[in-house]
Amino acid sequence: MKIFKTSNYKPCILAGSAVLLFLNAIPALGQTFDDHINAARSSYEAYDFAEATRLLGLARNKMTASSEIEKDMANSLQKQIDLAKRYITRVEHLQILDSISVGKEDFFKYYKLPASAGYLDGTDALPYEVQDVEYVFTNENDDFKMWAQPDSTGFYNIAESLLLTDGTWSSPAMAPLNLGGGKNAEFPFMMSDGVTLYYASDGDASIGGYDIFVATRDAQTGEYLQPQNLGMPYNSPFDDYLLAIDEENGVGWWVTDRNQEEDYLTLYLFKLNDTRRNYDSEEEETDIRDLALIKDFKATQDPDTDYSEILEAIRTIPVEKRKHADFHFPRKGGNEYTTLDDFQTTEGRRAMKRYLQSKEVLDLRLNELSELRRQYAGNPSSELKQRIRELEQSTEKGREDVKKMRNEVYHAEGN
Repeated sequence: MKIFKTSNYKPCILAGSAVLLFLNAIPALGQTFDDHINAARSSYEAYDFAEATRLLGLARNKMTASSEIEKDMANSLQKQIDLAKRYITRVEHLQILDSISVGKEDFFKYYKLPASAGYLDGTDALPYEVQDVEYVFTNENDDFKMWAQPDSTGFYNIAESLLLTDGTWSSPAMAPLNLGGGKNAEFPFMMSDGVTLYYASDGDASIGGYDIFVATRDAQTGEYLQPQNLGMPYNSPFDDYLLAIDEENGVGWWVTDRNQEEDYLTLYLFKLNDTRRNYDSEEEETDIRDLALIKDFKATQDPDTDYSEILEAIRTIPVEKRKHADFHFPRKGGNEYTTLDDFQTTEGRRAMKRYLQSKEVLDLRLNELSELRRQYAGNPSSELKQRIRELEQSTEKGREDVKKMRNEVYHAEGN
């Protein structure tokens, strides 16, 4: 997974104003397109959008007429500035309870969530062998998983799988490409309602690097409605991702690499609002830009509110040690087998291995059949039609074989 490699620029540790003073003090630096575009980015990172716009204008004056790369860079930054200027007028008033500096590797393990919110795991939680995956979301019931993997376009897209009645997992279903806005969609977190999805994307609607989005799934069709950028302070000119909600304790978490050194992230814990409340910039004593950037998270807190009780509740959330499940195979009495070690007989383990292998082959054929049908719908041909018929026959036989082997497992175990 390449979440940390896609940003167009590194986080600026120096204050943006200091960078600008340095650039302005050496006129020679402002003579090329690269110098002007970098200065514009520094101003943008410092939330000085007016100065960023001015410097971007100077960069456009230095563009090589035939350079599509320079044109794309300027247009991309202009789009981000325009979006950020809109979001800065409606910064949500979050009460941020705490911030923690964590390393980028396995950062999701630092989230403190109750079982009711689901589980944030690594690749061990995947029901399949999938390349380039580091993070997996699993719901409370342990019967639904989401993760991100490369798709046919080369970008990461969100995949999901359901636990079937026979104890195996369904073939991965890919989310619509619109979630990625033409680029990547990663780090999914599904709310307990099963329809509200939070995730990160660096697509066209991002204000820089990865932004956090929310999309609502239509319960009838399964399709996602138009994703919405959460705006500020969740998102920034840097990378922001993996927003997770703890409804039980009324808090949320997300990470960002703003105001951080390389290889580290800031993990924020915040109090959920019943309804969105935005800052009134004219009434705030603190600069709205500082509140959006979160220069001091304590400035977001209510001085008359005691947060100790909620912080203690988060601290004492029990760490649930879940048994690793390779599969879920129902047995008598409402119990289930989850690993080969659970089987009581050698023949039962052998039968289960045969069953799993047959199920894997069937899933591959069903995936191929689905893809052929999609191709046929867009470009019908006699060759595709014949191939679909042949595959339909083989999958039907595969279903019978899988059913037979499933019964053999029960027979071997005396169920």
